[in-house]
Amino acid sequence: MNDLNIKNLILYHTEESHGDKRKELYTKEAKEYFNGNVIVPDDLEVIDIK
Repeated sequence: MNDLNIKNLILYHTEESHGDKRKELYTKEAKEYFNGNVIVPDDLEVIDIK
């Protein structure tokens, strides 16, 4: 994915079955394939994309 010069990856449709570890698990898995910023927001979280 980094071949596309993507700096940020936002994962917003994630399963809620992982409870409190949801962000940690999705971030860890994404980092296996992506070197940039990985953002796993909570519901209704606002992300500034300047």
